Amino acid sequence: MINKIKISGFRSIEKQEVDLAPLTVLYGPTASGKSSLLYSLLVLKNFVANPNQQPDGFFSIGFMNLGGFEACVFDHKPDKAIEVLFSSEDGEYGLAFLKGKGEIYLKSSLGIEMRANITIPYALNQNFTFQFKEKEDEYSINWNGITSSVAPKQPTADNQQRALRLTTQLNRIPDVLKKIDIVPHRRGFFSQSYSPGAINPIPTTEGDVASLIINDPNLSPKISVDLEKIIERDFRLYTAPGTATVFFNSTDKKARVPGYLVNDGFGVNQIVYMLAKIHRVDIETILIEEPEIHLHPKMIRLLVRVLNEIIKTEGKQIILVTHSEIFVSSLLNTVAEKIVSPDDIKCYLATKENKATIYKPQKIQENGQVEGGLSSFMEGELEDLKVILGLKK
Repeated sequence: MINKIKISGFRSIEKQEVDLAPLTVLYGPTASGKSSLLYSLLVLKNFVANPNQQPDGFFSIGFMNLGGFEACVFDHKPDKAIEVLFSSEDGEYGLAFLKGKGEIYLKSSLGIEMRANITIPYALNQNFTFQFKEKEDEYSINWNGITSSVAPKQPTADNQQRALRLTTQLNRIPDVLKKIDIVPHRRGFFSQSYSPGAINPIPTTEGDVASLIINDPNLSPKISVDLEKIIERDFRLYTAPGTATVFFNSTDKKARVPGYLVNDGFGVNQIVYMLAKIHRVDIETILIEEPEIHLHPKMIRLLVRVLNEIIKTEGKQIILVTHSEIFVSSLLNTVAEKIVSPDDIKCYLATKENKATIYKPQKIQENGQVEGGLSSFMEGELEDLKVILGLKK
């Protein structure tokens, strides 16, 4: 799980540090910089996946291209660096970069700290050597900026095993980025049937997600169980005999009427798409943009409970952006009901101060009340009421 993220110089984020929880929720006005926090992690993931590309390529995040470096650096100042750093239980990893160069940073929870200056594109063709001493043993660490290899200077059976464990721990830190996926605004599916195909590194097209579902026999049952809890529909696959064509079907459980998933409309399709991403076995942190879009208020409340259940039973981490007062109030209600603890959730109000985004933590009490209330959702209504009641001249 990602415990903290530090961002500097990225889009409207001049400099921010955000503590994360199993479920982190960002809300606030439109264009206040909420989604930029999500996108920053994908930029760093793109670097780890392929550092040997022009820096403008880091900003192509699968479902959209954010533009090049100059479009994404804070205040469009090309001489300023973009920096993204995260911390997990094992340590910290980050990258600060300009258009043609950068600095990679890794710090282990054991105190091993490594920095390397590189040119970008970076072909992973350099080895940076660091020394580490633990008790009576000394180790040499070879690091290319992403992958580490540890060897004892005077090998014994014990310290060779220890070197393997150190290597595993160091490599687990950047590997966190490989276990991140995003659920952008998507209807989900527009066809009755699909055939499995190649999947992109950040799978966002309907073909990508359909292939994920088809290739994993455990995915569709998990989707079906949660879909029934939220919308009282199941989800099933049907493969035409003698073909690789798979039909996506759903059934209204009350009416007992089956049909193609594509005919169920935006809300059902987007939930299937979302659940497919969340339940991927190789993904631990899921970034979600406005999961409440096109859902009835009752369904939003049920979705909140399903997300909480997934976090608790499957150890997933969810970081999401919302404009829904119903979503946030339903989440706070689960705290009041003792379904989740305030420690399991962090809420942030995103605001703009001049050009810069500020993420203001909103402390959650044991009774489900949130610091500052939910006034940010009601500012427009309050202004209208003042006019109607003659309180505003």
